[in-house]
Amino acid sequence: MLKNNTTIKNLSYGVTAFLFIFSYALCFAVSLQLNIWYALVTAITASLISVSLKSEVLAPDTFFTVPLLLVLSSGNNALLPFSVIGGALIYFALNKKFKTDSIHPAVFGGLSLSLAFSVTALLTTHYFGIGAEGFTVIEILKTYRSLGFHPNWRGVFFGTITLFAMITYPFKFRKANKYFPAECFALFLPLILNIILNPESEYTPINELTKNFDFINQSDLSFFLPSFNSNFELSMQSYINAFQSAFSIGVMLLLFNSKSTRTDSTGTASILNGIQGGFPVRNYKIRGYSSTSAIVSVLLTTYTCFFLDDILMRIPLHSAAVVLIVNAWKQVPFNKIATGFKNGVLSTATIFIIFIFSIFTNIFIVILLAITLNVLLSYFPSKGGAHNG
Repeated sequence: MLKNNTTIKNLSYGVTAFLFIFSYALCFAVSLQLNIWYALVTAITASLISVSLKSEVLAPDTFFTVPLLLVLSSGNNALLPFSVIGGALIYFALNKKFKTDSIHPAVFGGLSLSLAFSVTALLTTHYFGIGAEGFTVIEILKTYRSLGFHPNWRGVFFGTITLFAMITYPFKFRKANKYFPAECFALFLPLILNIILNPESEYTPINELTKNFDFINQSDLSFFLPSFNSNFELSMQSYINAFQSAFSIGVMLLLFNSKSTRTDSTGTASILNGIQGGFPVRNYKIRGYSSTSAIVSVLLTTYTCFFLDDILMRIPLHSAAVVLIVNAWKQVPFNKIATGFKNGVLSTATIFIIFIFSIFTNIFIVILLAITLNVLLSYFPSKGGAHNG
């Protein structure tokens, strides 16, 4: 009876979408050392726009961590909203002239592999609680070397629990995963364990969310436009970073969104998020979604941020990093990488070249290189063709 009740279904879909979208949004805010407001804005905007997608929902994507970090490398996040808005506009422009099936599997696979590895390198410092800094893979690896490996083993314990949950939960509990997503479960489990093992937050021996950034207080020009900070100094480098990030976001919105996804929904959600300092979004498959589901998601998100913030602050930072790392590797199309290796020497070399460049330079350069190699491969098609589909 309950399964056939439309109202019950809509409520269930709304709860599931809330757990999925907000978990990712929260992890992104933490990884970029931003205020919880950014997670709130992204989750609410994504929930509302997702109504137009019906069988999909929009949520932040791990791959976007890397280009967004380029903006933060300037020392402030003042141009972050402009980068997200610019990226969405570039996505609109590219989508009209560019077909994703024209991307060679070696290029698509190599770029995805590079992004996943970069995210892993950049967020490993949070997983192990090392305190390393850097905005490219080589920079942060050098920091690891100079600091030495001295992990916070208590935090690693929680991060490892999250890692195990993210990998095994979706396979062992497939039915439960449809209602209670692994992304939320992987944060909820270490949160409960942390509260039990470390009941006094001020004496906790691990790195919690509240230790990484100001969780709720606002010091910005406007509560309604928190991303437009009044205390910053812009430089030519910050403008360059913003342009690079916008271009990277636009290309990756195109590559990593399903062909069946409404372009206007994805682009509009990203622009609205950018205005409020939120993150660009990508579509994820989920059960039926409706306006009732969206309202439920928004109410739960708002209530969680404003009334359960004391509990959210107890989530181990190590766990938030692991959720993003695992998600990055889940998005890697290993079948396309395998196809790339089978398509000849040039195709195989493309994968290695993109991967190596991703270690020593920023993602903007890597994307330009990938586009160039894709053009080259189109002139020298190897067996298997130049299509990724």
